[in-house]
Amino acid sequence: MALEVFRRNQRTLLAVLAILAMTSFVVSDSVPRLLSSSYNAGDQPVVKLRDGKTIYQSDIQEMANERAIANQFVSRLVPFYGQSPFGGLKTRDMVDAIILKREADRLGLPSGPEMGKDYLKAITRDGRPMGPMTGAEFEARMSEFQNRVSGEQVLSAIAEQVRMMRVLHLAGESMVTPYDVFRAYREENEKVAAKLVEVPVSKFLGQVGEPSADAVKTYFDQYKDVLPDPTSPTPGFKIPRQIQVEILSKDGNALRREIQDKLTDDELRAAYENRKNEFPMPHQGRDDLPDDLFADAPELTPPAIRSFAEVRSILAASIAEKKAQEQIDALFDRLKRDDLDKFYDAYQDALDAREEAKKEGEKKLPALPEAASLASLAKREGLSYEISPMLSLEDAEKFSSISNAQVGISKISDGRKFAEEFFDSRTPLFESVTLSDFLGTRYLARKVKDVDPRVPTLDEVRPQVVLAWKTEHARPLAKKAAETIAAELKKLAKPPADSTFQGYPVISVPPIARKFSPISLNNAFQPTEPIETPIEKVADPGATFRSAYFDLKPGEVAVAPNHPETSYYAMILDRREPASFAALYAPAGDEYRFTFAAKRKAERESVEHWLSTLRDQAGVPAGWTPTDEAPEKKGQENQG
Repeated sequence: MALEVFRRNQRTLLAVLAILAMTSFVVSDSVPRLLSSSYNAGDQPVVKLRDGKTIYQSDIQEMANERAIANQFVSRLVPFYGQSPFGGLKTRDMVDAIILKREADRLGLPSGPEMGKDYLKAITRDGRPMGPMTGAEFEARMSEFQNRVSGEQVLSAIAEQVRMMRVLHLAGESMVTPYDVFRAYREENEKVAAKLVEVPVSKFLGQVGEPSADAVKTYFDQYKDVLPDPTSPTPGFKIPRQIQVEILSKDGNALRREIQDKLTDDELRAAYENRKNEFPMPHQGRDDLPDDLFADAPELTPPAIRSFAEVRSILAASIAEKKAQEQIDALFDRLKRDDLDKFYDAYQDALDAREEAKKEGEKKLPALPEAASLASLAKREGLSYEISPMLSLEDAEKFSSISNAQVGISKISDGRKFAEEFFDSRTPLFESVTLSDFLGTRYLARKVKDVDPRVPTLDEVRPQVVLAWKTEHARPLAKKAAETIAAELKKLAKPPADSTFQGYPVISVPPIARKFSPISLNNAFQPTEPIETPIEKVADPGATFRSAYFDLKPGEVAVAPNHPETSYYAMILDRREPASFAALYAPAGDEYRFTFAAKRKAERESVEHWLSTLRDQAGVPAGWTPTDEAPEKKGQENQG
């Protein structure tokens, strides 16, 4: 029975046990046995290493909890470091972390709370204007954990992450040349404008004859085990993993406005008196003036605190926001406790009973309980209700407003997005999950179906097979037409002036650079990795198209398809705005930023090479793919 209880509450218990495991004085000898595969039948192996050691899901969960705690504390202390200063929480990240920890242990790198404390003093001394962290500030940050962990546990968690970082730094410093810096600068500053004549493959489907029955069967057999990928030129007829989700939601902004309208002046004035220090009077741009400039003449000293009238609306919105969140929290907690969790427990009990029956060799397995719709519950509680159709991962990433929500209770959360959470094999059926979006809507959702990928019959997908076959045979015709147009453009020797050329649409692309650095949503001053600039009206351009476009030279015409090869493009240069070497190194140039970017890129490549070496030494199989990078593979814990 104890094992069944553990399996039913595995995710919660592993999180708790992982926190306890952060310091040796907390963990008893029974905990490692409880987390081992021999003790926990539900603990799934993740990857087997060369020395015979297997990394289990419990190892991943333990490391993820440790890193999440370290990330949260340090990111709040020094926001410039971003939300994940020690790295991500995906399975591959955690496997790398376990390998790095093994290497740190082998090298004898120090750990423990004192090391964590020294690290925090160092980063706050050097990383922020207000100077080193104080004891009071440490305690204030600790309050965010609501007594779930001790200060020594947090410091130990941080120390472990620092040890891993130091192992990564053993890769050494990478050399960066002036050309590397200029190349990084050029990617974001040299701009190309061009005219594209688009030749859609679909226009040539009518010129392709109908495939024979044998051709359709052969084509289906070739791709029936391949999952569909809309960005790939080759088809896939396998039906991907699909889930169905039930969703309750509450408009937090509407509730906030409702509460705000009912707040009285007496309530707001009382809150103002308690929170005056949160509303200091601005210095009007004179930071050099002390607050007590007229200390000896109070009548001449302007008020140090903004007046109630000035901050009334801000205060009202803040109080209403907090009350709205508390009300929704209380409502969701009650629904989970009294309704959703009761069915989840019953369902897990039934799964356990089926497992026991299988072990006993029983032919007839106990039935799984059927979940009642949450629609009546939503009506009773005044919530919005929605049940999704069966969703693939691609569908879930675009489904309804919840697709932009993240796991957590606040508008700006560090949690995973909806699709990532519900396609995680560790998220079981009927477990309720709270999510929030940036607009203030709060969601209580549960996965009610989780269906493995399957190979359909030919009859199920015959129209798709025929269309894919005809599309493949139409591509050479579209390519030939694009090459003919390219020859005409070369004769023209200039970009076409009209919106069409020989019956095909002309796309005018304004000057764009290969890449750009987006602004961080969390910290405008935090460096971000440059990403590829979208090309207007060209879906999924791909490497071939982008290379042809940005390498265009005066007088030349290029032909290239987009990545899924749904269209071919004849392209001619309109103009190029070169990036100047002199501008980079001018007094007001961006030399520092791009030197930093080039160094960061070189360091990333060096670290990845070093990590690959460590993975190989540990025995991680070449080509190993974690389940959260291959969402069509579903864990056994969701199979009933």
